[in-house]
Amino acid sequence: GHSERRTIFGEKDDLVAEKVAHALESGLKVIACIGETLEEREAGKTEEVVFRQTKALLPAIGNNWANVVIHM
Repeated sequence: GHSERRTIFGEKDDLVAEKVAHALESGLKVIACIGETLEEREAGKTEEVVFRQTKALLPAIGNNWANVVIHM
């Protein structure tokens, strides 16, 4: 979920959410990485990007927050 990985591999919010859901369903703990690119930061879009990325994760996490850490 790091911005570099999202950019280099074209990973969108929904794909990261699918990976989180799969990991949790498999009994793993998750460190979900969120964050903006340098361009987004310089454009003042940090809050917008982080909110969008976190919102996409909510359905995947559900009530399973004990097994998730959000890293920015």
